[in-house]
Parts: sequence; C-alpha cells; structure tokens
Amino acid sequence: METTNLTNPKYGWVGLGIYRIFPLEEPAEWHRNMRTMKLILCAFATTLMFVQPMMADESPLAKEMDVMNDAYKAMRRETDPAKGAELARTAQDAMVRGIIELPEMVKAMPDGPDKAKASASYRKMMGGLIATLANMELAFLNNDMAKVKEIVQSMRDIKKEGHDKFMEDE
Repeated sequence: METTNLTNPKYGWVGLGIYRIFPLEEPAEWHRNMRTMKLILCAFATTLMFVQPMMADESPLAKEMDVMNDAYKAMRRETDPAKGAELARTAQDAMVRGIIELPEMVKAMPDGPDKAKASASYRKMMGGLIATLANMELAFLNNDMAKVKEIVQSMRDIKKEGHDKFMEDE
C-alpha cells in the first residue's frame, strides 16, 4: 500500500485537500467519490432553490394584493362581460380583505398622529380602489368596453400612487 503525501504526482494538487478529507487508495476511487459529492451538492442547491420561496413570510396584505394583481391582469385582456364582472368582484373581495391590514411601512411607524394619518390615508385609497372596481364591474355588466379601458388606465395610476406612497423602495 502506497502512502499519499503532498509531493505524490499520482494525485495532483487538485485532489490534495479532498484526499485528506476522504483518504482513498486509488485515484479512480477518488473520482467516483467526487462524482457522488457533486451530485449531493447539486441536489442540495436545487433543494435550496425551492425552499427559499416557501420560507418567504408573505403578509396577509401581500397575499390579497397578489389576488388583486392577478385579477387586474386578467381584466385588462378580458372581452367577455360575465367573466370580466366576476374578475372585478374577485378583486373587490381581495381589497375588502386587504383594507383591514396595514402596509409594513405604516406598521413600522411609531404610534402617534402621523401613523393615524397614514392609516386613514391608506384606508381612503383602498376604499377608492374598491369603488373603482365596482365601477369596472358595472362597466363589464353594461358591456361598455370603452369605459373598462378607461378604468383600467385609472387603476394603473391608482396602483402607482399607492405603491409610491405606502411601499418602501427595496
């Protein structure tokens, strides 16, 4: 049996550190073990890719905003009045559930008049959005697609204003 030392050319400089961790007799054995280690490392990395999104702690408001955003995207392309009205109701329901939550930025504010004003401003804006969604539902039910397009444009502006006012830049 041959001993391995730092000057043994048979193993090369690349394998010296790993060889100390996994002492093997033959280079072929070392290569098999390295393939196994690479597979384990790839499996671990893949697992982390799927675990990380699950670990994200999404607030109840963020979940409702996701529902609203999905409905909004679908409403922009919808031409069937019945489906469009249903999407508008789905978005309204999400906003009704979201109005009782506060954005993280407002939650982080110290208690006082500024926080109360920000909370009231948020609820006012959400109430306006719910009214806008009700108007969109009526426009779909009246088959007034020109009005739907107009409301979609106003919703873009409402979204931008709300995000500018109540979301911190990341």
